[in-house]
Amino acid sequence: MGFAIDRRARSKRPKAGLRALLGRAPDAREVGERLNWLTRRTFKSKVIDATPKRVTIGLHPYAAPVRMVVLPDGDLEIHAETSAIGPGYHAEVLARIAPILEELEFTLDGESDDPKKELAAWLAAELRGGATRIGMPVDRQFKLDALIQTAMGPRDAAWRDAVLADPTSGADAFAWWNRGAGREAFSRALLAMWFDVAWREPLDHAERAVMESVDEELTAARKANPDLPFPYAEWSELLEWLGVDDAHAQTIRDRIGTTPVPEMLIGYRRHMIEVELTGGWTIDLGGAYVGKWEDDGASWWATDGDRVVEFTSLSADGETDSQKLLDVAPSLHPVIAQIEEPTRRGRAEAYDENKVHVVHGLVSCAPHVAILTCKGRASDEAWALSTWRSLRNG
Repeated sequence: MGFAIDRRARSKRPKAGLRALLGRAPDAREVGERLNWLTRRTFKSKVIDATPKRVTIGLHPYAAPVRMVVLPDGDLEIHAETSAIGPGYHAEVLARIAPILEELEFTLDGESDDPKKELAAWLAAELRGGATRIGMPVDRQFKLDALIQTAMGPRDAAWRDAVLADPTSGADAFAWWNRGAGREAFSRALLAMWFDVAWREPLDHAERAVMESVDEELTAARKANPDLPFPYAEWSELLEWLGVDDAHAQTIRDRIGTTPVPEMLIGYRRHMIEVELTGGWTIDLGGAYVGKWEDDGASWWATDGDRVVEFTSLSADGETDSQKLLDVAPSLHPVIAQIEEPTRRGRAEAYDENKVHVVHGLVSCAPHVAILTCKGRASDEAWALSTWRSLRNG
């Protein structure tokens, strides 16, 4: 469970007693109706859903929705996960809902302590407990040689030890540490650069839209606060992938200082990612690949624009011999590699088809079988075999 806002808000009016004669606290139905209307008026398109019993609001694309629930006694329960973004976002959420609570004549229980201090303490406690993923998406497993992965990039043992000694030194793990001009747009851009930009030419409208959005967010943040630590090298690279070469691009290029080494560049999708497939199979693939399921989930393919991977799987219930499963399908082309392990057997064969070099591989881990086809150039054969060998089950 991450660091979060978990607070209760109550009406300033009494619910019972003599003081209630001068104005009783509204009941749950009235609170729900007014909360629904106020939320829609205040947050407009950011409202995900709003009913008399609950409203959810999307205030940041990389944070879980803010949730306000109307309790049976008319109180409000407010919840917002903030550890993935930072204490600046934590404070912003409280500031954004404050006008609604004021119009409802509600007061928030408890004093608001310093979210920076609290989140820094939470981070140190997580690291002390052995956490290796801080603010990372649960549905993606990036594979790189780093002791700890944070939403703002990989960190080593020296960084962990420094945070344990002084928790506030972990501020660089969060995209939105301070409130202020440009910070919100800056955090959205940074997290998109770390998690969603593929760092190659966009393959479709959706990928182009992500890159264009990052450029727009960085531009807005720079206009609002030019002193923010902008990643000019990566920003310039993104503009190159978009094919932008104008005065704006030149301005960004001119601001590049010391170009970071490749290992230090922003972008988890520059690295390998573990992809979950059907039948319990996983595969290691470059983060620049984008995939899609077809035939109602029966087959999957992915591409980085130059190479293509195709996958499907099947199971033979009751079969316990992996080699026997492999032998069911005899080879049709020259075999170029084999896997011979106690529980995993495999065979890869290669051929050329219409100037495309194809490596077709099977891997069996009884009772499961994976079928993988890699398409590219002849020079891509080593990549194809490495991808095929990465197939694992269980």
